Amino acid sequence: MQPKVSTGKGKSREEQIGEMAKFLQDKTPEVFDLEKVGKKYPTAYEESMNTVLFQECVRYNGLLAEMKQSLIKVQKALIGEVVMS
Repeated sequence: MQPKVSTGKGKSREEQIGEMAKFLQDKTPEVFDLEKVGKKYPTAYEESMNTVLFQECVRYNGLLAEMKQSLIKVQKALIGEVVMS
């Protein structure tokens, strides 16, 4: 997203990063309802793949939550509301 040479035309680096962060934030799906997943695919000894599915939903929810928080922080950092390293 960062050009090697700036020509002075078009959007600034911050504008490009902000737009991409907003786009990704809008496209990030909501976290899975783990209760609903557990009811639809109950974990049982006979259905070991259901256990794997549930575990992956838990991990994916963590990723989605971190993405949402980080994308919001990036946008705030670009306009100077928070400090980001």
